[in-house]
Amino acid sequence: MSSDAFPVESNGLSESGNGLSTKGAYKDHGWQKVTNLKKQRRQAAKSSTGADKSDGFENVKSDSKAFQALETEAEERRARRKAKLEAAAAAAAAYGAEFSHSGEDDSDADENGAKANGGKDNADAKKSKPKKPKKPKVTVAEAAAAINVDELATFLTEISESFATLPDVQLIRLADYFARAFNPVTNAQFAWNKILRESPFAKTVEIPLCYIPEPVAKVTSDWLAQKPADALSKFAFWLLKEILDEPQQQHHKGSKTVAALPTKAKVGVLVILALLVRRKPEAFLQQASAVRAQFVGQEKLHTLAWVYGQALQGDLVVGMALWVQNLLPLAVGKSSTPASRDIALQFIENLLFANTKKARTILLNGATRKGERLVPPAAYELVLRAAYPIESAKTKATERFLAIYPLIKEIVLAGTSRSKATKPVAQQLLPLSLAGAADDVPAIQAEACGNFVWCLSQNADSYKQWEKLHLENLKGSTRILNHINNEWKDTSAHLIPLDDLKKTLLALSLKHRNGMESAEGDALLESQLKAAESVCKSLLRKTSRVPSCTKAVATLAVCAGIGYGFYLISPTVNPWDWDGKLLLSKTHSMF
Repeated sequence: MSSDAFPVESNGLSESGNGLSTKGAYKDHGWQKVTNLKKQRRQAAKSSTGADKSDGFENVKSDSKAFQALETEAEERRARRKAKLEAAAAAAAAYGAEFSHSGEDDSDADENGAKANGGKDNADAKKSKPKKPKKPKVTVAEAAAAINVDELATFLTEISESFATLPDVQLIRLADYFARAFNPVTNAQFAWNKILRESPFAKTVEIPLCYIPEPVAKVTSDWLAQKPADALSKFAFWLLKEILDEPQQQHHKGSKTVAALPTKAKVGVLVILALLVRRKPEAFLQQASAVRAQFVGQEKLHTLAWVYGQALQGDLVVGMALWVQNLLPLAVGKSSTPASRDIALQFIENLLFANTKKARTILLNGATRKGERLVPPAAYELVLRAAYPIESAKTKATERFLAIYPLIKEIVLAGTSRSKATKPVAQQLLPLSLAGAADDVPAIQAEACGNFVWCLSQNADSYKQWEKLHLENLKGSTRILNHINNEWKDTSAHLIPLDDLKKTLLALSLKHRNGMESAEGDALLESQLKAAESVCKSLLRKTSRVPSCTKAVATLAVCAGIGYGFYLISPTVNPWDWDGKLLLSKTHSMF
């Protein structure tokens, strides 16, 4: 091993290396100490670093530029903090708040404490500021009473002249006028959603028009009536959208909560919409399908029912049409809820039972509107099944549907017998009645069979329609045949003349025979066909007897007429020596 890598220190060792040195008290016994220079340098560096650490940050030479910059920055920071604390103390003194400062400390904990104390003092200072006076609360009645009818009339005249060719602009200006008039009314003074939820329909339909002075309502309503129907229809839809649209939301940065911007109550929009729909309900009816498609959801249902109620106040027929198209599906459809059923039933009960005699007359006269039925057969079918559900599905709503069912049925079947108005109804109702006759609920079976007979009495084409649907609806069709057979006295009176029925029965019998030939092996189908054929034969015998009796009676009448004529022209007063006297015998001399 080279001596350069590991040099030898003397430490009292003899250079000769042969004998033991006795220099001092130490005896090396001939051993030499070997040292590593690299290891010594590392140890020296460690000891130097430890000395620096023990001296602390203050022992570093101040002539270092880097440390001088840090010291300068720390002093500036302490100066800024001191200035802030002094400013906070001055603010606290100005508002009479106590303020204390424990001294200046360079640590981060003291600095944070100073900031916290300063924030608390600032909050106390804000609390002590004088509060601004609150604005006076304005009710709907007060805002409505403040409207000057003469100023309103002048305003309407001016916008009519200024925008003579722009009815849309005129209507928007009117909405803006009422919005400004009711701007002081806040949601706290007019909780619209709460009113709709907690008040009965008959009461809410009069709000907010019950607060509007009659002259103001009349001037506005008369002015609206002069505008084009298309413009009013679009304007009504726009107003409804303004009411149902949710208020804009404000998102706070760095916060998960969402706060709604404060909004004014939409009283002015509600007033204009109510006046428009009451005066021109047909204009709103044009938007019924668009309203049904766009405004979906239980939370909007109360407001929609309120708008339909305004149309109901203007025209009962339009109100019924809106109920059939937009409210009835929500009451009996798959998406129906107890709340939606209650709203729909309140609406129709208010329509039918507020003045039953008047409502019945108006609705029967308006059963057909512009070639369309007011209550189509499909809607009637929904009411029928809601009025007669299975026993386990009956609720309180069932009794209410049962109460309105008779008048709804009367409206569906209204019209002159065998007229153009009733023939389309018969064609639409017959398939529904055929299916209803197969239902397991006895009440629905009875209603369906009666409706089927009515369909046959209104249109000769209904018999051909029956022939086509017979085998596809064999169960229901057989029940209808039994109904006609069992109630022959009543049904035959509606089906006279019976020629069409007889032809149909022969056609059905032929279908039965062909069906039994092709249904070999299907015992159930064969038994159903045999049962239907048995009823057909019974009905054919009854229809065959009626013409014979009729002919006999007619023949007897003809014979009697001929005999009496012979008597009148005979030369003698009593050619057959009758004991009785005829009334006209005295006038025999006149012939």
